[in-house]
Amino acid sequence: MLPPNSFQGKVAFITGGGTGLGKGMTTHLSSLGAQCVIASRKIDVLKATAEQISSQTGNKVHAIQCDVRDPGMVQSTVSELIKVVGHPDIVINNAAGNFISPTERLSPNAWKTITDIVLNGTAFVTLEIGKQLIKAQ
Repeated sequence: MLPPNSFQGKVAFITGGGTGLGKGMTTHLSSLGAQCVIASRKIDVLKATAEQISSQTGNKVHAIQCDVRDPGMVQSTVSELIKVVGHPDIVINNAAGNFISPTERLSPNAWKTITDIVLNGTAFVTLEIGKQLIKAQ
């Protein structure tokens, strides 16, 4: 257990932050004082989650729509993130493409979707944030 306010003054960026594990991690970081920004494709889900966590923890949670498979959208999202709360101290690449299916039944298109989100999306987000952090030095 971390002491209260362990992340006070820190900025956390969480992809896939609207539901599941991302929502849970965002809630915990926010409860420890972090200023959180969540991103995913579904802005309505994000906004509802941001409002719920903000009211629960007393810390503002920001929602930005982003499809991590799109490098241009990632670039815009990171720019907005920096404009709204500053450079992130914490980055959690949690966006995922999951299909409830036995592996042997996954189509090539389903596999491509999974790797585009989990592998390429993680790289696009991490690289863009890294570039912006280097620029800021």
